[in-house]
Amino acid sequence: MRSLRLCSKLFIKEEKKSTITKILETAILQEIKAKDFYLKMSAQLANSEARSRFRHMAEAEQEHEDILKAWYEETCGHPFDVSKAQSKEYKLDIAEPEHNATFLDIVKLIAKVENKAFYFYKDAALLARTPEEKRMFERLASMEQMHADQSRLEVQMIANESLHFSEEDIPWKV
Repeated sequence: MRSLRLCSKLFIKEEKKSTITKILETAILQEIKAKDFYLKMSAQLANSEARSRFRHMAEAEQEHEDILKAWYEETCGHPFDVSKAQSKEYKLDIAEPEHNATFLDIVKLIAKVENKAFYFYKDAALLARTPEEKRMFERLASMEQMHADQSRLEVQMIANESLHFSEEDIPWKV
């Protein structure tokens, strides 16, 4: 009976490791994709401040990727290899914008994506095997939430900006 309980505990431990491995693989792949997306958007922008904002976002995603890769190596005992990544289970369901999206469309998309990443990491924290692992996922969730909040604020600023003037205020109507 004791050996059956021990086998059961080992099975549960291996099952959790497999789940965490899949979560880490999905997260790393999505962080790489997010970084590439922000760099691609940055390269298309004429406004230097907007370009800088997207490059900063790409750097943040690189930081997330580095954290996750280090944790993956510690968990699995070998470095992450994109070609061997097995996880497609946790694919994020994000609608892509039109090919000629406006800046507002992209910022709205970013708010949505970062919010989904927040929930992904919150869910991952619930499946964590150790307090340290839980803290790592909660930290990533917090970072993603900050990105989502910032993007939602930008959407409000861009979309809701209205300026009032009268016909008489318009210059050069001579």
